[in-house]
Amino acid sequence: MPEISPLLIAVLLVVYLPPALVLAWVDGREHRLPNRWVAALTAAVGASLLLCALLVPALREDLRTAAVLALVAGAAAILVSLLAPPLLGMGDAKTLPVVVLISAALGGEVLIAGLLGIALVGGAVGTAVILVTRRAGVRFALGPVLLACPFLGLLGAPVVSSALGAG
Repeated sequence: MPEISPLLIAVLLVVYLPPALVLAWVDGREHRLPNRWVAALTAAVGASLLLCALLVPALREDLRTAAVLALVAGAAAILVSLLAPPLLGMGDAKTLPVVVLISAALGGEVLIAGLLGIALVGGAVGTAVILVTRRAGVRFALGPVLLACPFLGLLGAPVVSSALGAG
């Protein structure tokens, strides 16, 4: 697995983590991701990564790729949210771009492992909700799981790297 720039780790811990914790807490309590918090998180992470690209030219290509992936994933998520609201809430769809942006900025293996982590943890939480409530179709807050993506990705990246034959 390629080494991750300490600047990107700093962006994750200092810029992304505090508002992500607030958003996860609000979504867990109220089942909503407030637009102003999502916008602030997206703007702060975007500006920080732009600054990283200006300071470290070697990061530019990877950060440009991360930005394109974030835009494509965000557009797809918003489309899913509009066409099939029970599958994905609009707040989750608007949060996905910044999650993909920071995860992809940390590396392809981190993004892949993070997305797999979301699927596994989200599936486990959904199963637990069904078992506890004894009802299918009960909604639960996906935001906390979604916002954990870069951290799940950092945990799983060595496994993904090994599976891809890179490690």
